[in-house]
Amino acid sequence: MSKKEKINILIVDDKQANIFALEQMLAKPDRNFISATTGNEALKTVLNKDICLIILDVQMPEMDGFEVAQILKSNKRTKDIPIIFASAEKKEHQFMMKGFEEGAIDYLYKPLDKDITEAKVSVLLKLHLQKKELVEKNAALEKFALLINNSADLICIINPGNLKFEEINQAAFPLLGYKPEDIKDTTLDFYLPEEYRFKLRKLSRETKEKFSFESQILDKQRRLKWFHWNVVNKIGLWFANARDITQAKEVEEIKNYLAAVVKQSNDAIYLHNPEGKIISWNQGAENIYGFSEKEALDMHIWNMVPNFLMQEAQAAVDSILEGRQIQALETKRITKFGRIIDVVFSASVITDSDNNLKSVAITERDITQQKIAEQEIKQLNSNLKRNVAQLEITNKELESFSYSVSHDLRAPLRAINGYSGIIVDEFGGQFNDELKRLFGIIQNNAKKMGLLIDDLLAFSKLGRKEVVKMPVNTTEMVNQVLKELQNGMVSGLKTVVHDLLPAEADPALLHQVFVNLLSNAIKYSSKKQNPEVEVNSFETEDENVYLVKDNGAGFSMDYAHKLFGVFQRLHSDEEFEGTGVGLAIVQRVIVKHGGRVWAESEPGKGAKLYFSLPKPATT
Repeated sequence: MSKKEKINILIVDDKQANIFALEQMLAKPDRNFISATTGNEALKTVLNKDICLIILDVQMPEMDGFEVAQILKSNKRTKDIPIIFASAEKKEHQFMMKGFEEGAIDYLYKPLDKDITEAKVSVLLKLHLQKKELVEKNAALEKFALLINNSADLICIINPGNLKFEEINQAAFPLLGYKPEDIKDTTLDFYLPEEYRFKLRKLSRETKEKFSFESQILDKQRRLKWFHWNVVNKIGLWFANARDITQAKEVEEIKNYLAAVVKQSNDAIYLHNPEGKIISWNQGAENIYGFSEKEALDMHIWNMVPNFLMQEAQAAVDSILEGRQIQALETKRITKFGRIIDVVFSASVITDSDNNLKSVAITERDITQQKIAEQEIKQLNSNLKRNVAQLEITNKELESFSYSVSHDLRAPLRAINGYSGIIVDEFGGQFNDELKRLFGIIQNNAKKMGLLIDDLLAFSKLGRKEVVKMPVNTTEMVNQVLKELQNGMVSGLKTVVHDLLPAEADPALLHQVFVNLLSNAIKYSSKKQNPEVEVNSFETEDENVYLVKDNGAGFSMDYAHKLFGVFQRLHSDEEFEGTGVGLAIVQRVIVKHGGRVWAESEPGKGAKLYFSLPKPATT
């Protein structure tokens, strides 16, 4: 909490005189007092304000202090706020114990002693603020730890006195092959070649606050890798970040070696590593084969070899890697545009100063579209496998979700319905008007929750239902649906069903689509003087489009994007009842059929709901 921010203390007492007396007794510049005279008012205040301490009167009408404390301690957001009970009565042991059971930290007895009251309040405020600060610091530390351990770079703490690693992150394993616990308490110079150890020891004696350097490091397989280090020197420790720059170093070294030789050559001159990946590409190569340098650096030499020469090319590369030079060998290559050309091929191995193999230098070269296509197919297959796996996981999650909805949520709902019904039956005659109203709200909301559960369950089941398509007479289906909905129709409703285009669809699912669309049309036109619902269809080049039109309340097209979302409603319950799942079910069914859903409307001018289905296959 910042110095300028005041500490909020909530005083709850049904007597304003008691509240005023406490405020005067505890007044300090850094304290802000908030008061409440009822339990309900206190609960609302705690949910909307950052309260650091509650002084709570035990004896209050409607809801006593014990009940208020019990609710506060059962809420995750408010359970840690310290509570002091203030009481003029009930000093017996059992009442004190009840207060402590409900989460009280201490008791104050009226008339209040100023010194004791101030002492208790000051201590509890100090402890609460210290705990809050500690929680915030721990949260920040957890975020930092997450960032550090998910970094692709080495992040470590080194003691410059002995160069020991005191801490290192998880990147040590993918970069060096060592687990963090294997590296801790070992020294940095253990992993360095001899020529870098002197430089490191020199740096350890300097007192620069920030510095950078590059070095090679031996990994667990004793392979040399290049790292760029950034170090902050504070409190006698190095806080270091090291990035693997091995590939960049190799490319830089090779480019510097060849730059002067190959820049102006009209021949195709390029390098590839032992695995055949191209790592250098000159202008002559681009002129001959058509590939830009950027394109070529993403290729392997095998992309430019005709299939019927692949074995021969592999044998040539193996021979070169063994140290043989090839001079003026005639062979064939493929250009970027798929043309096979004759080339004169020369090649040799490039090694470093220690005679270690670095790359193969080739003079002539190309890439094939076939290889690119193979890579694309491989990626598509990989994506398909991944998507199938994700779909299986999603289906399992939906099954689990359906079980939870149908069992776990229904049990408490039955309890609410059952117990509220018992109370109304047994004691309804004793209720005043307000209590009757409140119980009516409970029962209505329980009924609404039941409908929500039913609709949500129906929506989730659609994701797993297999679509079984067959010819459907949509005109007959719509007339049948209207008969089923007859009991819910308002007096004077006019329905018009034109001859509709036939469909190829799952009959049960398409029936549900028309039930939902027609139910909505009837409901939203019910408040019009002359309500009317019309069903029609028309065809496009490759779709049959079906339209359900009404002259009802309509809606603004600014909110049309919400129309087909689960629980998204454009009208309040007071205007029209509903759960907001019906149109979401329509969209899911139509999409599973390969169609689409959309709407047109204006407020007060009715709505048009469209859906399309692919045209039935012709026999």
